[in-house]
Amino acid sequence: MLPKKIINSRLNEQIAKEYLLKKFSRYGISEIKIDKTPLGMKVVLKTPKPGILVTRGGQSLKEAARELGEQFKQEPPHIEIEQTEDPLLDPEAVADSIAFKISKYGSMKYKIIAHRALDDIMNAGASGAEIEIGGVIKERAAHFKFRPHGSVMPKTGQVEQFGVRKAKKELVLKRGAIGIKVTIVVPTHSISEVEFKDGRELEGAGVRASENEHKKDTGTTTS
Repeated sequence: MLPKKIINSRLNEQIAKEYLLKKFSRYGISEIKIDKTPLGMKVVLKTPKPGILVTRGGQSLKEAARELGEQFKQEPPHIEIEQTEDPLLDPEAVADSIAFKISKYGSMKYKIIAHRALDDIMNAGASGAEIEIGGVIKERAAHFKFRPHGSVMPKTGQVEQFGVRKAKKELVLKRGAIGIKVTIVVPTHSISEVEFKDGRELEGAGVRASENEHKKDTGTTTS
């Protein structure tokens, strides 16, 4: 009976997390923690914009607590809001920043913006990072992938499930929509037993960006 209870508990946690992510996706939820306390379930939502979530999503928070209580036939959980410790390791915050800069400086600056964002992420202590930008960037639709030199990016296994944070953002411009995907490997997880291909990659028009090109691109000022 004990393993069955554990499985049901984990399944309920996953259902609750998926529900909360969908309900509060507009506020850039980067992490959800669910704990059981003597007083019931406690939920912690981490976001780079806690003030906005509290002020604009106050009623939605009450609804979420009530609906989760009804879903699992228990007392409504206590939901707390916390700010993300380091926005540079939060893919939601990074994706928002990239979208803002592309809308401000133009889609033609996507390479410089992506390279600088990767530098900031790695300097913040990340073990790896990857940025994908796709959509109507130039004259026609294209897809590009950026990865810094020395970055590690696990694609399968437990490390990917627990050590990798991901976020997606859609930016709608006059010329069309641009999709932004940010993946960050948090530095608290060991990936020493896995081999990765390093080197910055730029996939799109059949071109690979070298490390020297990265240095040249990041030398241009957008501000």
